[in-house]
Formats: sequence, structure tokens, C-alpha cells
Amino acid sequence: MRLLVIGPRGVSGHEGGVEKFAEEFVKRVGGEHSVSVLCLKHSDAELPSGVEQIVVPASSLMKTDKGKYLVEALRQYATRSYDRVFILGMNFGLLILPMRMMFWRSARIVIRSGSVDYQLPKWGRAMRAIMRGAEYSMRFAHDVIAVSPSIHRHLQSVGIQSVLIRNGVGREMELAPVQSRRKRHVIAVGRVTHQKNYSVLIDAAEILGPSGPTISVIGGADLSTEFKELAGRVAEKRLDGFLFEGALPREEVLLRMRSAALYVNCSLHEGMSNAVLEAIQCGTPILLSDIEANRDLKLPDRFYFPVNDPAALAARIEEALAKPASYVVDPALFEDWDTVIDQTSKRLAIEKMPQTVKPSRALS
Repeated sequence: MRLLVIGPRGVSGHEGGVEKFAEEFVKRVGGEHSVSVLCLKHSDAELPSGVEQIVVPASSLMKTDKGKYLVEALRQYATRSYDRVFILGMNFGLLILPMRMMFWRSARIVIRSGSVDYQLPKWGRAMRAIMRGAEYSMRFAHDVIAVSPSIHRHLQSVGIQSVLIRNGVGREMELAPVQSRRKRHVIAVGRVTHQKNYSVLIDAAEILGPSGPTISVIGGADLSTEFKELAGRVAEKRLDGFLFEGALPREEVLLRMRSAALYVNCSLHEGMSNAVLEAIQCGTPILLSDIEANRDLKLPDRFYFPVNDPAALAARIEEALAKPASYVVDPALFEDWDTVIDQTSKRLAIEKMPQTVKPSRALS
């Protein structure tokens, strides 16, 4: 069976929720089926046999690097024979109608929605209208997958039927005990974008003062000026313990999570954060902004802090560092990736194959 995967910037080691899912999907489906993945950058990591990376030049049109990506996706579908098309991300819903109109192709098209991007303030009217059109087009897919309960409810509210399949956690490593962690070291993981709301973490660091914890933000910058503005604020406030570390390989991110005393998610907008789930699978104490997507995890109230309230965040950080065991979440509350990909494969109507993923070496 031949599958075309559209949406990720890459399939191994790349930051981003879509990229994380694509990596887990390819691990389990590649080797058993022929999988072609559109990418912006070739990965040198070893991938299962039968996985093809189709590299598309990045663009900078309208605050996105995937303008040429859309055109290449249509060209691939029009000129090559695929049995299934798996679209990762609501915005690529724009592809569905043109693909369905290519009468000489009959692939089953499934789209997976992980966020509702037109709700973000960074987009202008034109882009929001395009995104709404992409969302509307999702109803013409053969099947729609929602990543979180809040997205599932949203799709229902606009008349799009979907099935809920959440992101998963890994089971291949032992939890790192809180006693072994780097004391008073806080991390946040995710691209430096407005919706990640790192500004409230900077303000909380200022309140905590020179005796407060060290704070590391792990994630690359987007195409906006967000990183430059935030880095300027850190320098202006002379917050020597606040570091932007840039994008790191996924294995390195997991090592940082296993050594950190606390993980903080400050987001204004999320789908179902893979970084939060990775922190949970590492046994890292966590704090989350009180938004609908984070509430989808159904954790006790102590795990949440008010959005845009740096004083409340600063107080909660000190509390979590003093009582870290109270802020650890049991990974067994969530499905593992084997189950998630198996459920996804059923929606794609591809045969369930014997498990081929070899457990990764436990990180120490």
C-alpha cells in the first residue's frame, strides 16, 4: 500500500507536534507499507525501509514556510499513484477538494486536526479567511481525526464529523525520580511564538528575582519578531538565569526533561501538546496554563495557573519546586503511541501489521 503524508516539516528529530506525530507514525507504518513524506528538510537519521522523503524548498510567503509545499502536494497526488493520503493539520484541508476532483485518482483521504490556527492573533483577515476555507473543506475528506476533546467539540460545532484520537506517550524509558533532578531548574519546550506566551514566564522570572530558579526555553524561532522582542526583554531586565537555548534534537530534549526540576507550559493556544506529554512520560513535575486544551488532560486544579498572571505563576513555580512529587502525573493515564497509531491506521483503512518498532534504549 502506498501512502502520501502531508504536513510535517520533517520525520525524524524535528521540533513540533506534527513532526512528533509523523515520526511516531512512520516508525510503525514504514517498512510495512510504502510511505512518502513531504518535508522541508531531509533527515539523515535512519528511517524504516520504504520511507521516502520528498524535500520541498521552504518559502517565506505570508508568514508561513509551506507555500511551495501545497503546490508540491498537489503535483505529487496528480502524477503518482497513492492508495492513501494522510494530511496532518487543518490548514492543508485546502488540498482535499482539488484532490477529490482529480477523477483519475481514488485514494482514501484522511485529515488529522491538531489546532484551530485562525484563532491566533498573528494572522490577518486574508489568512484567517483562507484557514476557515481549509477547515470547511475538511468535511470532504473520507475521515477526520481530532487530536483533543476541545478540537473534537469545535469541529462538531461547525458541522464536521470527526473521531477523537489523542496524542500518546512513550513507554520505553523509566521515570526519572524527582530526587535525581537538577535542583531549581525549570524548562519550557516549544517554538518561540506568540501563542507559547513566554512573556509571562519572563515576568514571573523577574518576580522570583536573582534567588529564583534558572529557566531554560528550548525551541527555535518562528518567522515573526517574537524571539527578538523576548530576548530584548530578558537582556533589559538582566535576567541572567533565563536562557533561550534554541532548537535541540528530540533525544536531547528528553534528556533535559529527565533532569529538570519542573516543566512549564504557558501557552495561550494549544492542540494537545506533545511536549507536555513528553514531560509526563519522563516523570517531570509540570505546571500548565489554564486553557481549554490543557484542561483536556483532566488534571487536578493545582497543575494549572491563570493565563497572563505572572505573580500567580511565580508563586506556583515556588510551590511546585518545594513539593515536586505533587506535580508529577502518572503516564499510565494516557494511551501509548502503539495504541494511537493502531487507532489511526484503522481510520486510514490500512491493514494492521505485526509490531515492528524496537524499543529505544532507555535514557539515563
